[in-house]
Amino acid sequence: MTVPAMRAAVVAIRAGLFDDVTDDVPAHGDQAFGAALRSSAGQPDRFHVPWTRAGLGGCAVLVVAGHAGAGASTIALALAEGLVEGRRVQLVDYSEPARSGLSAAPTIEVGTDGAGWRCGRRDRLDLVRLARRADGAFPPLPKTDADATVVDPGWLMTGALLDSPRSLVGCALVVVTRVTVPAVRQTEHVLAAVGGEVPVAAVGPARWPRLVEASCGPRLREARLNGQVIPVPVDRRLQTIGLTGDRLPKSVAAAGRVLAALVVPVPPPPHRRRAARTGRAGETR
Repeated sequence: MTVPAMRAAVVAIRAGLFDDVTDDVPAHGDQAFGAALRSSAGQPDRFHVPWTRAGLGGCAVLVVAGHAGAGASTIALALAEGLVEGRRVQLVDYSEPARSGLSAAPTIEVGTDGAGWRCGRRDRLDLVRLARRADGAFPPLPKTDADATVVDPGWLMTGALLDSPRSLVGCALVVVTRVTVPAVRQTEHVLAAVGGEVPVAAVGPARWPRLVEASCGPRLREARLNGQVIPVPVDRRLQTIGLTGDRLPKSVAAAGRVLAALVVPVPPPPHRRRAARTGRAGETR
C-alpha cells in the first residue's frame, strides 16, 4: 500500500467513509486524498453558521488555526480579553466539549441554556461553549448585547469553513501559526483560501530562524512586511497546564491587545474627532 493510499484511508476513516476508499486509490494518488478531505469538510449546509445576524450584536472575529495544534484557543482568549477594554465581549467556542481548550478557562460557571450552550464568565468576558456534541446543525447563539464576538471554531470546523468561504463573509479574521517549517507551509494554504490581508498570530520566537523564513509563501511574506504578523511568545507553564481560570501570561496578554487593535481599531476620543472635523472644515475654507 502506497503512502498516498494510506493517507487517503486515514482521512476517509476519520470522515466515516469506510466503503469509499477501494483498491483503485493508488491509481489516483493525491486526488483521492483531496477527495476524502472535501467529503469530510465540504458540507456547507451542515457547518454553515450565520456569524452576523439579528441577535449577534457588534462585530464578529474568527480565530482560525493555520494547522492543527497552532494554539488558536489561546489566541482567541487573549484577543477577546484584549477587546474587553471598554466593550462587552463574548467568546464562543465551537469545539466539541471533549476537545475544547477553553473548558477550564471560565472563573464562574453560569450554567447550561436550553439551546445547547454552556455559559460562563471570566472577569468581564462572557465565555460560551458547546454543552454537547453537535451532530447536526449548530445551535443558535445565545441572545447577547455584546459589542464584539470572538469565535474559536475548532480545528474540525475550520476545514469546513475554509472549504465554504461564504461562511467567512461579514467577519474579521485572525490566522494562527507556529514558527516552524511545516506550520508556515500549511498556513500559506489557509491564507490563500481566506484571501485578502489577514493578521497572523505567530506563536514562537520573534526572530524567525532562517529556514522558517525561507519556507514562507508569498502571502505570509507580505504579511510580515506589512506588519500584520504579531509574535506571541511561548509560555512554558501555559504549554504544560493549558488554559485555566488564572490570568494569561503578561506577554501573551500583550500580544492579544496588539491583535485586538489590528482587527477592531479603537476610535479616537470624542474631543479628538471634533478637532479633526474642525481642521478639515478649515482646510475646505
